Amino acid sequence: MAAASAAKAVATTAAATVVPYGSERREGQGRPDSRSSFGGGGQRGEGRGDYRGGDRGSYGSERREGQGRPDSRPAFGGPRSEHRGGDREQAPQKPQFNRPRQSHGAMRIDQVQRVLGEILQWTYPADASLSHWMRQHPNLGARDRSEVAEAVYDVLRHLRRYRQYGESGVGPASRRLAILGLNATLGAEALQEGMDAAEAEWLKRVSRIDLATLPRAVRGSIPDWLDERLGAMDSPETLIEALNRQASLDLRVNPLKAERDEMLAELQQSAGRYEPVAMPYSPWGIRMEGRPAVNRWPQFESGSIEVQDEGSQLLALLVAPRRGEMVIDFCAGAGGKTLLLGALMRSTGRLYAFDVSAARLARAKPRFARSGLSNVVPVAIDSENDARVKRLAGKAQRVLVDAPCSGIGTLRRNPDLKWRQHPEALAELAQLQERILNSAARCVAPGGRLVYATCSLLAEENEAQADRFLASHPDFERVDAAEILAARCETLKLEGPYVQLRPDVHGTDGFFAAVFERKKKSAATEPSEGIAAEAAAAQDAAAPADEAVEEEIGVKDPV
Repeated sequence: MAAASAAKAVATTAAATVVPYGSERREGQGRPDSRSSFGGGGQRGEGRGDYRGGDRGSYGSERREGQGRPDSRPAFGGPRSEHRGGDREQAPQKPQFNRPRQSHGAMRIDQVQRVLGEILQWTYPADASLSHWMRQHPNLGARDRSEVAEAVYDVLRHLRRYRQYGESGVGPASRRLAILGLNATLGAEALQEGMDAAEAEWLKRVSRIDLATLPRAVRGSIPDWLDERLGAMDSPETLIEALNRQASLDLRVNPLKAERDEMLAELQQSAGRYEPVAMPYSPWGIRMEGRPAVNRWPQFESGSIEVQDEGSQLLALLVAPRRGEMVIDFCAGAGGKTLLLGALMRSTGRLYAFDVSAARLARAKPRFARSGLSNVVPVAIDSENDARVKRLAGKAQRVLVDAPCSGIGTLRRNPDLKWRQHPEALAELAQLQERILNSAARCVAPGGRLVYATCSLLAEENEAQADRFLASHPDFERVDAAEILAARCETLKLEGPYVQLRPDVHGTDGFFAAVFERKKKSAATEPSEGIAAEAAAAQDAAAPADEAVEEEIGVKDPV
């Protein structure tokens, strides 16, 4: 999508202040909601884009360790102004109507510069900082908010290249960045009255630079460590370009309350200007352009639709839950994927939503109620080794691990992640992912299915993690995930055994998934150490969860 289209898309969001720009951050689009925190990570594809796992963190929350500037650094540089001198009295101000009116270009440059000054401290996620700034300026109109937001996110997408351009300019660096972002979204003509002669000449000069002459990492505005990893993949140029485009708005129909074709016809009638179309792969998906105020629509308020990236929706096809089963969403976050799993179970059996954040699960409860589900059991756990997790050893027919990760696959929605994430953190994330996956595997019944997923494109979080799990768990066997999806999505072309979705190929966020099945007891293979006793103790692995199990793990009635 071109920069101008991206500008229009963001404009609607900022104006409505409904879904924070760059979120959906969260479901299906950055994992925004569904992705559990378990101590770190990046964003998933669901209405929000959280750092994975879970919420990326609201403004004022504690900064995650190893990310951004030290906590001691002020987030917004102190008060807007300081009283100078000892006398509190100030000279009378002239009536405001006598002051010279600031031009539109000058005003917009100043606003974007101020927002960037806050965001580029990297103390908080960009959407949280932008929302905070918007709340501090309640008198801004819809146009103001949209133009500021789209310029800010353009700068975040192209920050490295813009910074290189800015080295030849004059004035504060944040002002040069603001001019470049607004030039891309509004055009140079709109800025003429806001720039001096030197700035205007500098802008003309850098606008003539041939992008083909720049190194790939600068042209695509990604850090060197990420360029090295993406460069090892097929067609890295097109992948990087796709990650720098704004994502579409993906909706999911609730199978308990609506049919996709009927909902599509309804939205084409009531929201036709957003060009709703059926998604190419998901049987429940509807794709739209722009950022309408979906959460004010009656279809959303009734629980008939949710915001969720198509890639996130496809994970439910890999889990393939059935009626009456015990299913565990191990990193449930705010419940994006949980909602679809519960609907596919027709609200029967037991669906445990595990997460280390009780606050996230509490925020998910209204979503569960709105969706019509009655089989979801939210469980706030201390860690992946919580005793309540261990008590479900060998009992679940389906377990989904939507693991905390770097969130690199969600850069379309959360472009600041590439600047907030660091290669040193990847090793720690890999260890966390391995611990979570090993713990979740204990819950899988013989013959049951384990699905490991991330919203990352990086091999160390994806294929390497899946291969390592398989090598250390001989009681599990790999199932070709690509074949599972091909059986449901004939137009989806993938090469197994794993699933890797890409924005440049599939039009989704970057998602990875691996599917494993636990061998039945009759298999000749010896179970892996630490799991054999637990598997043998599961007398009736196929039985659904009952009151005794719920009492054992200390949970209340389903939502």
